[in-house]
Amino acid sequence: MNASDPKLVQRDTRARLLAAAPDWRASDARIDPRVAIGSIIAMWMLYFLITTGLAMLSGAPDQWAFVGRRALVVLAGIFCTFTLYQLLQRAQPRSFGARLAAAMGAAIPLVILYATVNLLVFFYWFPSDDTAQIIEEVQSKFPVAWEMMLILDSSIRWYFFFAVWAALYVAFGYANEMRAVERRANSYRLEAKNAQLRALHYQVNPHFLFNTLNSLSTLVMRGSKAEAEAMIMNLSAFLRSSLEIDPEQFVSLDEEIALQRLYLDIEQARFPDRLQVDVDMPDELKNACVPVLILQPIIENAIKYGVAPSKGKIGIRLTASSEYGLLVLRIENDIDPAAPTPEAGTGLGLGNVRERLLTRYGPTAGCEWGRTEEGGFFVSLWLPLARQGC
Repeated sequence: MNASDPKLVQRDTRARLLAAAPDWRASDARIDPRVAIGSIIAMWMLYFLITTGLAMLSGAPDQWAFVGRRALVVLAGIFCTFTLYQLLQRAQPRSFGARLAAAMGAAIPLVILYATVNLLVFFYWFPSDDTAQIIEEVQSKFPVAWEMMLILDSSIRWYFFFAVWAALYVAFGYANEMRAVERRANSYRLEAKNAQLRALHYQVNPHFLFNTLNSLSTLVMRGSKAEAEAMIMNLSAFLRSSLEIDPEQFVSLDEEIALQRLYLDIEQARFPDRLQVDVDMPDELKNACVPVLILQPIIENAIKYGVAPSKGKIGIRLTASSEYGLLVLRIENDIDPAAPTPEAGTGLGLGNVRERLLTRYGPTAGCEWGRTEEGGFFVSLWLPLARQGC
């Protein structure tokens, strides 16, 4: 796996986001206070209702007197859990394990406080015959510090109750943070994709500009003022159109071909007797959406390697069709067998087209090229057929 592997890049981006901006992480991990406080109240109300309901169903005597005492203990539980929530809000360690350890540790003194309130309510402030019996049993086993033993026993049993809520709070906070990290990573990946599309769009072939300026020089030297002015106007219109267009923009196939006509008008002035262009585009595909200037490198290559070296008329044919939900575009150009074989290209133009398609559409689009049966050259590209958004 190399550095350009998308999965590796995604993991690296996610790791860097996790390691950066502690303020972001604290904010991302914070749960909506209404949800947190609501969960505290709901948990203790559920405990109150279940405990009271079971006690009444069991037929225990004097349960209405215990309802008030239990309500006091529940209020103490809400206060202790809310304090735990406040502590967890203010302490946002970096790792999930550290957060969980902090939550488990912070729960200990609050559980002890809750157990102490429970002891005061049921054994000191509002004692009953049952509690007196419990005190006698504990005192017989622990004559000294029996209160501490009751608090310890109650703390051990209630610690699980507090720990479960704290663990859930930390887990939900961590899940919020992961979702925020993924959103930022997706945003960065989208920005990188758009930057790549712009870089591919703004790759200018100096060969085209050189040939056009050279042709202008020839026309001026020959005194062909009208033709030179027409070429300058065509060049200006083409460059203005190509530079002003947003590289992320979609245009209809009809508009894309119209843009290519501006370029072909320039080349027609260079090769008035050699360049012939035929377009076969069904009416139902004229409004099909394509990335803007996707055909430019292909048409430019056809001129450079097909028309420029030739001595006779060279045809360039563009055919549009739809197959299995895909828009298929095929560009062919003839080759003059008597012309000298041009030097092999670098593949930059066609590679640009393929990269733009893969970057925008993924594996559902592509581009291939090669020799035709007649000895010419073809480029075929395909992309999802869509008629909206352009």
